[in-house]
Amino acid sequence: MTWQLSAILAGHKGDVKAVIAPTDSMIVSVSRDKSVRTWQRQSSNKFSEGKVFHGHTNYVNSVAFIGASASNPNGLIVTGGSDRLINIWDPEDSSAPVYTLAGHTDNVCSLYADTDGHIVSGSWDKTAKIWRDWQCVHTLEGHTQAIWGVLELEHEVIVTASADKTIGMWKDGKKIKTVTGHEDCVRSLALLPGIGFVSCGNDGAVIVWSNNGDPLQALDGHTSFVYSLATLPTGEIFSSGEDRTVRVWEHGACTQTIMHPCVSVWCVAALPNGDIVSGGSDGFVRVFTRNKERIADAETLEAYNEENAAAALPSNQVGDIKKDDVPGIEALQQPGRKDQDVKMVRVGNVVEAHMWSNAEQSWSKIGEVVDAVGQNRKQLYGGVEYDHVFDIDVGEGVPALKLPFNVTENPYTAAQTFLTKHDLPQAYLDQVAEFITKNARAVSQGETASVGDPLTGGSRYTPGQTSSSSLGSYNPWGNEAPKAQPAVKRLIPLLTNVPFKDANLAAIQKKMLQLNTELASSGTALDSADLAQLESLFKFLAAPPMQPTQQPGYVSLLLKIFNTWPEASRFPALDLLRLLALCSTSPAESPDLLKTLLAASRTHETSLMLVARLVVNFCETSLGREVAMNEISVVLEYMEDDAIWQSTNKNLKLAVATVYMSYSALLLKRHDDDALAIQYVGVLTKILEKEREQQVQYRLLVALGNLIFAHESAKESAAIFGVKGVLQSAVLSRRTSEKITTQGVASEIVKLLE
Repeated sequence: MTWQLSAILAGHKGDVKAVIAPTDSMIVSVSRDKSVRTWQRQSSNKFSEGKVFHGHTNYVNSVAFIGASASNPNGLIVTGGSDRLINIWDPEDSSAPVYTLAGHTDNVCSLYADTDGHIVSGSWDKTAKIWRDWQCVHTLEGHTQAIWGVLELEHEVIVTASADKTIGMWKDGKKIKTVTGHEDCVRSLALLPGIGFVSCGNDGAVIVWSNNGDPLQALDGHTSFVYSLATLPTGEIFSSGEDRTVRVWEHGACTQTIMHPCVSVWCVAALPNGDIVSGGSDGFVRVFTRNKERIADAETLEAYNEENAAAALPSNQVGDIKKDDVPGIEALQQPGRKDQDVKMVRVGNVVEAHMWSNAEQSWSKIGEVVDAVGQNRKQLYGGVEYDHVFDIDVGEGVPALKLPFNVTENPYTAAQTFLTKHDLPQAYLDQVAEFITKNARAVSQGETASVGDPLTGGSRYTPGQTSSSSLGSYNPWGNEAPKAQPAVKRLIPLLTNVPFKDANLAAIQKKMLQLNTELASSGTALDSADLAQLESLFKFLAAPPMQPTQQPGYVSLLLKIFNTWPEASRFPALDLLRLLALCSTSPAESPDLLKTLLAASRTHETSLMLVARLVVNFCETSLGREVAMNEISVVLEYMEDDAIWQSTNKNLKLAVATVYMSYSALLLKRHDDDALAIQYVGVLTKILEKEREQQVQYRLLVALGNLIFAHESAKESAAIFGVKGVLQSAVLSRRTSEKITTQGVASEIVKLLE
């Protein structure tokens, strides 16, 4: 019998990063919403939320369970997170951890616990630790990158999976073997009883190993990163990843692909009864079963299948296609050539992906293919097709904002969405809606659309044309400005991002070729195929597309350079990544890219500066902004490092200050993130107490002003942090020549605080 949905558990407000099922009746999940949750079975296919544990101060990324004992009759939940701590919880008491284990210096991203209460933890700090009786007894050092997975085999042999592409085997605190075979980061490990263990990684591979670390079998099928593994006593293996799937493996073959309506399936685990549970980037926990008594009801199944069918399936997961060459829906009258066979069919102007099931002898829709090549293609914005994407001017010297619109939409709905997204005054609703109506009608009738801007009422300058408007004059930075007077430009709030776009491509290319020549004898130099791809990348960056496109090959090449070249030589790869982020969605689509690069660059100023610039450039695209916000706590934790602000490297500090400014612009639109706003008011105030470089000060001040402008709680906390006094001593009381750039924005903040 095939696997089918049993239950959907809703409650988390962020990605579910890890799950575990200690019993058939209890599931434990951890999330980027900083919570740990238990779920209790109410019936064969229903779970309800049990306890919610709030003890971590940052993302919770790993979970394990210690079985019941005389001293702990309920067992113990073990959780690790980006706050560097491991918390031990009684499942029936969410008030506070029973124990807290401190020792790691970075994110605790993997945990394993045995029945005796021994714990193994893996961290971004490149170490694994073994804990007994709540004390660290061994620290395993030897990996050169983060440790993503940990496991204990027989005879107290510890196995570690690392971003350095290797698997380590350890005994009594010492490494006894280094296992190689993966071509990229190794992300997870799972026991395979009677055989050995399984690993998976960013190379898309799932590999079976013996207990001695000898490769036995490679399982090929995933089309993107593989994040997590689980096994059953039957020998079945389950893997989850970035391709929206959990895959079921039996005797070396993929026997079923379980599609999910979310981009990332971060984790998968097995229940004692043989069911499996997954956690995704959409915040849901899902249980799947082969037992007909535990299958979800028909209504839930239908809704889930419809959600899967509505999900967009990137064309890179099914191969490049041309709409005109795709057969019609009648092609589904023929059975599939094999189980899990995927077929593209054209339904109107949409290309759908359908998967064949041998068990059910039928096709089922698994998604709609986006970015398919065809005629009469619409305009892409944020990865979605629209009939129109208008440029809206919001002020002199400020980049135009994009307003996407489909002719089937209500102009007022589109206008309201635009105002909300960019935190613009509600008074402009009618003007924006009229602008959409006028210009969308003009385009549909074959006329030349006005390039006027509905907020200021002016038209963009073209030679020989005079400025005119039929909408009136508005100042989007404040209240309506009298026409007889020039509008006073306010510095706060700053709504737009300030990316790092400038680059001398010829100089970067020359430097990379020079470095590659110098590395010829080291075995890490690029080969002819890599050099050809590098040449292609420079041509792409020299003439980028109007809208960001997917270019995963370029990201893979640059990460290869970053991971294999010496630390002092890899900075050009980071420079190209920050440029690529402006014209491709692929950097933002690379899971954990920012965290990985930050962890590897924290001790190298030039690399850290370039990663900071990359973060800023992420904020130029909708997907990049989403990723940046998801990683805000991790990113800004690195930006707070005292070593940065004690450095004499102005470019580094300017890049980091711009990161704060970019995030403050994003937080302008997220009024529910008061805790973050308060936290960073305190951080920025502390930095401003000592920083005196005007350009750096200016960007830090804008960030501070944005937070105070948008969050009343941040404004209240400014008094506690003594912001007025800091502004007075750091800016306003200084000589005129020392505050030319910063006096205006500092004065605006003081007025906001009055």
